[in-house]
Amino acid sequence: MKWFLYRIKETILRTYHFISPFKDDRLNLFMLASLVVMVIYLIRLFSLGVFDGKKWISLVERQFQGCVRISSEKGEILDRNFTPLAVSEKVVSIYVRPPEIKDWLLFEKIVRGDNKVISEYAERKKSSPEKLLSLLSPLSSTITLSDLEAAFKKKYIVIRVDRKEKKIPFVWLKKGINCNVSDISKAISLALRIYYTLSGENRFDKRYPDLIGYVTEYKRVYPYAVASEVVGVTNAQGDGLSGLEYILEKKKIIAGNTIVLEGRKDARGKVYLGENAVKFLSKQKGNNVVTTIDGNLQYIFERIIKEYGEKWHPKFINAVLMDIHTGDVLAAASYPFYIYGEKKTKNFLSLLNPRFITEPYEPGSVMKPIVLAAALTEGVINVDSVISCPADYKVGDKVFHNEFHGKDVKIRAWEVIEYSDNVGIVRIAQKLGKERLYKYLKLFGFGNKTGIMLPGESPGFLKDWHKWRDVEFATIAFGHFISTTTLQLAAAYAALVNGGYYVKPRILKEIVDDKWNVIKKFPIKKKRIIPEKVSKTMRRVLTMVVEGGTGTATKMENFYIGGKTGTALVYDPKIKAYNKSKITASFVGAFPMTNPEYVLAVTVDEPKVPKNMLWASKIAVPIFRDLAERVLLYERVAPDRKSYTLLSNGTIISKEINTDFILKNGLADKQK
Repeated sequence: MKWFLYRIKETILRTYHFISPFKDDRLNLFMLASLVVMVIYLIRLFSLGVFDGKKWISLVERQFQGCVRISSEKGEILDRNFTPLAVSEKVVSIYVRPPEIKDWLLFEKIVRGDNKVISEYAERKKSSPEKLLSLLSPLSSTITLSDLEAAFKKKYIVIRVDRKEKKIPFVWLKKGINCNVSDISKAISLALRIYYTLSGENRFDKRYPDLIGYVTEYKRVYPYAVASEVVGVTNAQGDGLSGLEYILEKKKIIAGNTIVLEGRKDARGKVYLGENAVKFLSKQKGNNVVTTIDGNLQYIFERIIKEYGEKWHPKFINAVLMDIHTGDVLAAASYPFYIYGEKKTKNFLSLLNPRFITEPYEPGSVMKPIVLAAALTEGVINVDSVISCPADYKVGDKVFHNEFHGKDVKIRAWEVIEYSDNVGIVRIAQKLGKERLYKYLKLFGFGNKTGIMLPGESPGFLKDWHKWRDVEFATIAFGHFISTTTLQLAAAYAALVNGGYYVKPRILKEIVDDKWNVIKKFPIKKKRIIPEKVSKTMRRVLTMVVEGGTGTATKMENFYIGGKTGTALVYDPKIKAYNKSKITASFVGAFPMTNPEYVLAVTVDEPKVPKNMLWASKIAVPIFRDLAERVLLYERVAPDRKSYTLLSNGTIISKEINTDFILKNGLADKQK
């Protein structure tokens, strides 16, 4: 070890003597130290410039450059008639900096318009107190004493900078005030002049001389106060929380462009924009969006389902009205819903839930027409095929019962739908087979999202046919072991009656600018899934449900209505079985049925009613009828069951039309 240290010492001395240019050792040591320092400096400089260069440049930019972000006005959300459903209203928000105000009592009196204080200032400036009070009134009439006390108590806001909390002397005094911006600006400027004059404080000595100030913002308002489940809401910052407000902002359709104005920052952090201020001219409002919703129909739907909801107290009531040819959703309501302007409670976000797309359920017998249409399309039966329906029919380890109270019957295929017979539809499904039934369920949209532009849509539940047990296959035929949403059912029934086309539901029609120039149209998307002949047949089959089956309460004097009821027991996890006191009641139908234009789907989940009311015919059908009547009246649809003629003497006569539309030679005809 000693030898090793000796060798190192000798090497250093030899090197030193070799490079020593001076005879004086002190000069040589100084030069050596200087070389060492220079080498260290060069290494550090290289490190800063090459390895850590980006880091330090970024730090400098943060210290000496700044920016101001300015969000533009959001676009409007309009109904199909261009009635505004959501618009941005320009408002003013006032802030105050309590720690910067030494004489808070004086400040309070100025803001509140104290006569004595204002008169004192007026006397100094030889001005009229009345004029000054008038100029201050936009401020004094808006800000209350409690607003001031709350701000004084809060004093700061706390922000995080580089993982450290920092107090900023800034408190919102009042947000979202509807007032004239010019008037509030003059009032705040006057209040500051009065304070600095009477308090004797020097504004140039303060870090934040704007003791009170304002910013202009945009508050979202909903003039028509309908369709909260569809339109949605925003938070206090204007960010979309639900519905179209959320999805359209996320897709940057209604959000105005955010302008970033860069400039130099002084030691106090204030940004000076300089020439960049001209970018203000490029600030643009977001685009407007025209929806398919009709505000008047939406109002009607919400009012009606609310009446039934308050009467029966269900988990929810869904109602969806759709144009069968375009897929336009004209009204979509889900009770309970949030009413714009009401106080926002803790659970108000749940009231914004569009359950017609987010809450799947077992639909029950409304699935039966889909099965029949598939069987007709595949040619395994025709509409008049006779189906043998024994009173008891065993599949696997399960016995199914027909609807004829212990009697073995033979009925036509269309009567299986009219009487909603479980055994009959199971036997039709068995003729069709698992694979083909699954194919048509998928074609009609089950097990898939509709793709409507609303957040949170559920695809429902449809297991692959390879995994169906025989009992499950049988129950799918009458709407169990499958779940769907109300919108999915509306779209499926539209395909049943519109000539055989599955039309993708849409909630948006077009995007327009402020001058109503169309920027983008949302196309109608459709594909044929059943032949037109089968679709025309299904119109007549569904009409028979109303004419003599489970939906007779829907029958109207002037119109043919067609549809299907569905009463599904609800599975109760507490008892691990279907609860006979809980149902989901549905009715899906179309009108006017000889040449249908609209499909309407109604779902009522777990209504609190007596046991003798636990049927779709008593729960969903009355709601459907009330809604359909008002749609026909509102749209002024010509009757397809009767025609009316006004005679010259003022007498109105009527006659039956389309009398051959009704199917005949069924069980009821035989009994006559």
